[in-house]
Order: sequence, then C-alpha cells, then structure tokens
Amino acid sequence: MPELRAVTNMCRIASYTGPEIPLENIIVRPAHSLLEQSQHAAEAKLAVNGDGFGISWYGADETPGIYRDVLPAWADDNLINLCRMVRSHHFIAHVRASTMGETSRTNCHPFKFGKWSFCHNGQIPHFRRIRRQMLAALPDDLFEARRGTTDSEMIFLTLLANGLDHEPAAAMRATLDYIG
Repeated sequence: MPELRAVTNMCRIASYTGPEIPLENIIVRPAHSLLEQSQHAAEAKLAVNGDGFGISWYGADETPGIYRDVLPAWADDNLINLCRMVRSHHFIAHVRASTMGETSRTNCHPFKFGKWSFCHNGQIPHFRRIRRQMLAALPDDLFEARRGTTDSEMIFLTLLANGLDHEPAAAMRATLDYIG
C-alpha cells in the first residue's frame, strides 16, 4: 500500500479520546504540549510551527466544534482561554508548518465535514500532477465543500468520497491507492 511521505519539518498533531477533560490538559499544560511544540519543536528541521493552528472537539452533538486561525498558536490568547474552558472526550489539534497552500484560515487544519474532522501531517509528493484529477473525481457536494488549496484537504474530501461514513477502512485503502 502506498504511504504518505512525512517530513520532520512539518505540522504537529495532538489528539485525545477518553473521559471528558479540558483541552488544556493536552494542548497547553504538559511540558511537551502542542503549544510548546509550536514554538520549540524538537527533532525537526524547523523549531517553529507558526503558519496557523486549529482544534476540533466533540461534545453532546456529533458535529464537531472547530476553531482555526492563521496566527501562530502561541500568539493567540483566545486559544489558551478556549482550551481552559472547553471540555471534551474526543478532540484533535494541529499546528501548521505549511508546505503547500498559502497561510490562510481555510488551509489550517482540522478540516470538517458533517460529523468528521481531519488533520494530516505529510504531503502528497506529486500533488500538483494529480490535483485536477482529484478535484474532478469529487461528487458535487464535496467539490462545493472545498475551501482551501492544500493536499491535506483533498485527502479528506477524497476519503469522504470513497465512503468514510460507511466503510472507513475501505475508504482509507481506496484513497491511498488513488493517490499512490
């Protein structure tokens, strides 16, 4: 099965599933928190992930809440306050070191559609060559849902097109085969 290429100077992701906790317990407080890694990434070519950030969290509703911005994570006081106040049993957070697509809110992860949220670390090395083909293969509703210009968002939309709602493992295999 083809693999997505991950490079060490790329994004950082933190996720959590378990009993409900404040987001700050993972994103802000730990010594190696995502917030800390956004400024001081160890084992990376670049120590800073400052091209935006985002959080997606789940509560009583199956549709996730989402907060994204182009500011560096460490420069947004709202992020710290949000993480202190929001409690969730399932969340994912992302700090961006962009490799594709401009720095814009629409290119910040996580991406959301229906009950799904998605982050990605890596890149499709030949994305420019297959981007038009991937866009053409999307059903109209997913084509219209596209907001950004990243390969990560295209992977997410392709996963949805390949049946993520009903057969996640099969959707993942089909998507990896398609972009391979």
